[in-house]
Amino acid sequence: MTEIEIDEYGDYGQFAEDWKDDDVATQQVWQLLGQLEDDELLVQLPEWLAEQKVGFVDGATPTAFIGRITRDTDDAIQFSDAAAVPPLLKLAHRIHQLEEGIENAGDDDSRREWLEDRLADNREPFEQREGVVGLAEEWLPKSQIERAVRRT
Repeated sequence: MTEIEIDEYGDYGQFAEDWKDDDVATQQVWQLLGQLEDDELLVQLPEWLAEQKVGFVDGATPTAFIGRITRDTDDAIQFSDAAAVPPLLKLAHRIHQLEEGIENAGDDDSRREWLEDRLADNREPFEQREGVVGLAEEWLPKSQIERAVRRT
């Protein structure tokens, strides 16, 4: 049986050393990975495969997606509930900033409450992923998955 290699990272330094993607800021990808559920991961596909599965989307076809592996065969995985990474990066970054702000709010209860409200406002669209281009229930050939990454 062909295995899909999933790189798991618990350390930002090692992740930054291994991650080589000029299109996306490494720190923002790390923050995005930190917001995912335990069974979610990021996969990167070649552009031709992403175009085949997603099609043309506002000038650029996304090639990185977050989602879940729901079925596995010798040659392919079924990738479900997947959403394109680019629109989620900003939300994940904002969530990260708000979480840091809450940690640093000290005894200022009104500031903490305001930050917690903004955090809830940003978490909902991140968790729902409404309006984000994605892959519904797509079979992806293991041999064509360029990168599979999870943060532990």
